[in-house]
Amino acid sequence: MKPVSTRSSTQRSSGSEFLETRFGDKVLNITVTMKPDRLVAEQMMPEGDEVQVAVLQNPFGVTRQLTNLLSGAKSGDSLVIVCAGDKIYRAALKFLGLA
Repeated sequence: MKPVSTRSSTQRSSGSEFLETRFGDKVLNITVTMKPDRLVAEQMMPEGDEVQVAVLQNPFGVTRQLTNLLSGAKSGDSLVIVCAGDKIYRAALKFLGLA
């Protein structure tokens, strides 16, 4: 099962993508970022919502980590994926199937 993502917002933050991702029968709101900032916080962490956060530091573990994260998430969950560098950021977006 491969995820498929589309951009969910026209709001931009340098080094961040706001995605609506379908993974199996789940629909998730995902932010992939290299630089968590105020815009990311306001977009993905409104008051009262629960958010799962994952930090990706190893480019060779991206597929495994994201598969585990998506498999454990419930439809409607919000996920923030913080990438340690550009290579990991691009690998995460590729894995998530950003069209």
